[in-house]
Amino acid sequence: MKRHSFLLLLLISFVLSACSNEKENATTKPIVKQDVDKQETRLKEVENINLEISKETLMSLPSGTLMADLSYKEDIEEIGNNIPELDPDIKSQLPSQLEKLAQDSDDLNTIKKGLVGLLASPHYRQVIESSIAYQPNFEEPYLPDPTRSEGDEELTTTKKAIILLDASSSMLLQSGDRVKMHIAKDAVKSFAQTIGQSSEVSLVVYGHKGSEADKDKFESCSAIEELYPMGKYSKQDFQTAVDSFESKGWTPLAGAIQKAAEMSSNYLEGTTIYIVSDGAETCDGDPIQASRDLAAKNSNNTVNIIGFDVDSNTEDQLKAVAEAGNGKYFKADSPEELSKTIQKEWLPSTLDLAWAFTMAPDGWELGDEYKIGEQYPLQLWTIGRRESHRLRDAITIMGENNWITDEQQTELSDWAMERSDAIKEVYISMAKENREKADGKSKEIRQRVDKWVAKMKELKQQRGDI
Repeated sequence: MKRHSFLLLLLISFVLSACSNEKENATTKPIVKQDVDKQETRLKEVENINLEISKETLMSLPSGTLMADLSYKEDIEEIGNNIPELDPDIKSQLPSQLEKLAQDSDDLNTIKKGLVGLLASPHYRQVIESSIAYQPNFEEPYLPDPTRSEGDEELTTTKKAIILLDASSSMLLQSGDRVKMHIAKDAVKSFAQTIGQSSEVSLVVYGHKGSEADKDKFESCSAIEELYPMGKYSKQDFQTAVDSFESKGWTPLAGAIQKAAEMSSNYLEGTTIYIVSDGAETCDGDPIQASRDLAAKNSNNTVNIIGFDVDSNTEDQLKAVAEAGNGKYFKADSPEELSKTIQKEWLPSTLDLAWAFTMAPDGWELGDEYKIGEQYPLQLWTIGRRESHRLRDAITIMGENNWITDEQQTELSDWAMERSDAIKEVYISMAKENREKADGKSKEIRQRVDKWVAKMKELKQQRGDI
């Protein structure tokens, strides 16, 4: 009986053992296949990494799988002669990843790609694109040119200028052998062409309806009209507007300034008011207060007045109006003076022309721009140096664990240094490109200034100013 029991126990043990082995084999085989699949996937991903160093290859380089948490600020922080330590999280994950890399292949080229795949910076594209986008930011010189015709390239501007032209009956008087209104119109046409180079312009006339008779006072004092709407200067349209009216009646100077104030309240930027007048207020308004109110609405608003052939009392009022509006008063007693005075707003003096070279970038400005242009290329080099230290730390870990031979460790360490040097060459090339951008822009500005100076000197000679 005992013997049969023993045989029965032996048989049960054998059956259980066999079942256990079958179960173990059933679970082991899929795991082995899974490991093979993972290995093939890793090798395939590694194979797509380009080890060549250029702007293009670095921009297309995928971020290292262990570098997702590396911030841009940390990556570009200058390291000097210091050796940055590995992030603790990366340091803890790295050995297992390196062991898998060594197990996957003993080919050095594959190992290099695997190291880059783990530790490449995620910020190459960002810093290179920023460097490529760099444009020098020198201050643009203001070079107004009244002789420029329509269709020429225009300066981008957001400035606003309102020209207020007195069309009261006093402008019907003669100055020399011409009517004052006609003289003023010609001067305003020239002036608008000048300021239209750097500002949007508007033409507002006043006193151009009714007559100087008492019965027409209300109509004339209410006649304040914008004939050329604020906008880009058009020579033909502006001159058509100037020629569309004649002098008629009273002088609502305060009302005209108030009209300008209402217009300027819709503009975000400051507005410059230019008034051409030969008379004081005759419509019972207070132009001094109106000018003060306009300036109070925006500290950048100004009221400039050109008094054309005015008496002393009128001149006193116009001076006070300009002063209240934070502007300037100019006096013109003849047609020639009006033309010269109105152009004096833009035409540079001989001294200005002598110092015009200072409008082009000087050595200090160029040096500052060099530094700005080198900012992103220098960040690229820093990123490359940090990456090189990570690669060499990883190579050391592989050598210490005998996952690679001593010869392989030496060769890989040399490669990491050479990679850093190659990235430095890209930095030097990018910095040179940006320096050439700065040089080219500086030269272009200087040529424009020189050309403008020559043209202005010729213009002043023609007008007898030199």
